[in-house]
Amino acid sequence: MENIIYIILLILTIILFKFVFKINLKKAKYLRQNKEAEKITDKFPENVEIAKEMLTMLENDGVKIEEAKDTETSLYIAITNKISIADMKNNYARIQTIAHECLHSCQDRILLLFNFIFSNINMIYFLVITILTLFKVVNNQILQIAILMLFTLIQFAVRSFLEIDAMTRAKFLAKEYMEKKKLCSEEEKELLLKEYDKINKVGIPFVVDNLLTNGLIRVLIYTVISAFI
Repeated sequence: MENIIYIILLILTIILFKFVFKINLKKAKYLRQNKEAEKITDKFPENVEIAKEMLTMLENDGVKIEEAKDTETSLYIAITNKISIADMKNNYARIQTIAHECLHSCQDRILLLFNFIFSNINMIYFLVITILTLFKVVNNQILQIAILMLFTLIQFAVRSFLEIDAMTRAKFLAKEYMEKKKLCSEEEKELLLKEYDKINKVGIPFVVDNLLTNGLIRVLIYTVISAFI
């Protein structure tokens, strides 16, 4: 009975966050297309070159850069100190996206490594404890739910700080880069920055909600399993 209450509360919490953060996937998809902004962005160098120039601006030239194919996800890998840039040929947000990953590379390295290591520990613990619970090796499920919730909160606190910091600063680095390159007019630059503001207004709540939801879903899965064994 206690587990059923937890299941209901977790589901309600996940749904509540969708309303609190006003998640709108249709609006997010709509913001991905802007032909006028794409034409402006086409004036700028290739993605890898942009990343190199931004890292020089940030005085952080030691980061490795690679352009990944067949993926829309760019990321900074702390353990190898490498930026993997997605295939963003026709994406007008690519300057801000690259700025975002470059800023990740400049964040506190201890915090970045902690996030990487703890995220993996959290996932491994979830898998192990779920298997042990299924085979009835672990009987104190309430304790495990509490531990999973604690791990979720720790991971969310660290990851959300890193993401929000990079997302809010990326627009300003993108602006500084565009002003330095002088490849577009002032009006064109302002148009791009206005679009970046729209993306951030939708994107930041979406990222926070996604981080929370992913963590809570793991707890929910374990709670459901423990309720019916």
